[in-house]
Amino acid sequence: MTQLTINVEDKSILPHLKKILNALEGVSISKSEKKRKKTGIEESYEDVRAGRVTHCKDVDDMFHQILGI
Repeated sequence: MTQLTINVEDKSILPHLKKILNALEGVSISKSEKKRKKTGIEESYEDVRAGRVTHCKDVDDMFHQILGI
């Protein structure tokens, strides 16, 4: 089966477009999967897995790393 993705900016034409596509034999319309927004903790875990973390001994060490003091 071949799939075709169509992006429609004007939502007012969707009913007409769906009606036309449903009239074609062998064409079906599937619901689009909306991408779920990641929560803050999911983004944090992703950062840890990717190694985007910084370790500091204490506040002084943190400022030293940030400001180069």
